[in-house]
Amino acid sequence: MRLLLLGINHRTAPVELREALAINADRLPSVLDAFRASYGDGAGGECVLLSTCNRTEMYVARPSHSEPTIDSLRQFLADQTGTALDTITASSIHREQQPAVHHLFRVTAGLDAMAVGETQVIGQVRRAYEAAQNAGTVGPALNRVFQSALRDVKQAHQQSGVAGLQQSVSSMAVEFAGNLFESFSDKTVAGLGAGEITKATLQRMLGKSPGKTWVVNRSPAAGLQLAKTLGLGSEGGAEHPGGARPWGDLDEILVEADIILTGTASPEPVITASRFKKLLRRRRNRPVFFIDLAVPRDVEPAVGSLPNVYLYNIDDLNRALADVPRRREKIDRCEAMVREAAERCVGAAQHQDLGVLVRQLRNKLLDIGDQERARTQRKMQNLHEAGEYDKLESLIDEHTHRLINKVLHLPLSQLDLKKHKDEEAPISFYAAALRRLFDLEDVPGSGEASPPTPATEADDE
Repeated sequence: MRLLLLGINHRTAPVELREALAINADRLPSVLDAFRASYGDGAGGECVLLSTCNRTEMYVARPSHSEPTIDSLRQFLADQTGTALDTITASSIHREQQPAVHHLFRVTAGLDAMAVGETQVIGQVRRAYEAAQNAGTVGPALNRVFQSALRDVKQAHQQSGVAGLQQSVSSMAVEFAGNLFESFSDKTVAGLGAGEITKATLQRMLGKSPGKTWVVNRSPAAGLQLAKTLGLGSEGGAEHPGGARPWGDLDEILVEADIILTGTASPEPVITASRFKKLLRRRRNRPVFFIDLAVPRDVEPAVGSLPNVYLYNIDDLNRALADVPRRREKIDRCEAMVREAAERCVGAAQHQDLGVLVRQLRNKLLDIGDQERARTQRKMQNLHEAGEYDKLESLIDEHTHRLINKVLHLPLSQLDLKKHKDEEAPISFYAAALRRLFDLEDVPGSGEASPPTPATEADDE
């Protein structure tokens, strides 16, 4: 089986394209059904489709020298999402074999995330795998790869300490804010966006017991859900004062808040210098602390040059964290463990595929042997009945030559130069493989480009 990856992510595609290619949980079964109809069932193709706010990736296994190819996967994704093929081609990445497996392992480990160590990706990968199992688009190849990724990445997290790195990003954000504000009890905190990194940082902020905490999100439902998860509310039973606010209240929030976390998926800054400058008078010179966690940035860099504004982005946090003892060491250790796990997974898959190939070859040769034995037995019976015992030895020779010719016919026919004009692998590759497999000497001057005439199929008569 050949393993393929096609996808887009936060590094290769703007938010508009990521949104266009996103396939939510409701649509996912029908997309997987379409894949199975085109490439699964009898064709043997397998597919797991991972779609989050930061990436849409297709992990595919297929028999060698069959569909789908990377080009046909691009076309499939274009058809399913209504996106122009050229757009997908320009912004997508593709990997094959070990690089595809290594990419999956890095994604699962959170090493390819905006915030290194992002742990919710493991759950997203598991749900994508389970959805593909339910849709019937997972077979032995992807079962092996995804089970290995989920198992080995968990072990790498535990042994390397990477699982705590996302908390370190949020901890550093709170530490930065603490350098400006001695106490949070009279401060208002606002979180723009409802993603995981915003959620993690707000959770850290709530540990400082701010006066109020607001969640502001374009999707009211997502904002309300995050506020509920964080225990925000105005009722007496709420854990923390605050709640969700509509996106239309953004200017009011920018006036009220003392600490503003931003983590939206906007392709353009949502807080520009010109916008915030108009609000400065209403803020009455109160200092404001921005933590921009978004990629691309939510807060225009020029905002940081305005009076009483302190602006830090995720790069500032990561630079600060780079100075934290052993952080880089943890990441490097996890990278090495993930790379080794991916190599083991591919090695095991290749070994298993080789076993299947050997069984196929053995069965094919047994079929040829059975056919030739039956033919020779009929001829021997005829010779016995005719009393022509002197011809038995020549019949045995004929049987041997026919068997050898039939066994060699297909591999030697592949050395026909005409069949290799449009193939990537040169004829010398196949010639070298035969020489190595059968322990043949390289005869000087034999010329690999002039193979022996392929054996032809002998008659059955």
